[in-house]
Amino acid sequence: MAAVLGMAFFLTVLGIAIWSIVATVRPRMARILFLLQYGPVVGAALPQAPRVTLRGRPVPMRMTVPARLLAAA
Repeated sequence: MAAVLGMAFFLTVLGIAIWSIVATVRPRMARILFLLQYGPVVGAALPQAPRVTLRGRPVPMRMTVPARLLAAA
């Protein structure tokens, strides 16, 4: 009896796993089939990433901490 219950449990887990895979793939199936048939669509090149620049001048920061927090540290 324990073997039957164990097998039923693992079959249930397997069924849920297969169901979640199918539920995830089904909305994307048309795109997957299109890409399998025609390959990736080559479009315009993506623009280059913007260059990171520092604007302004560096400003020193000063932190003020209450004395009770300094005592706790």
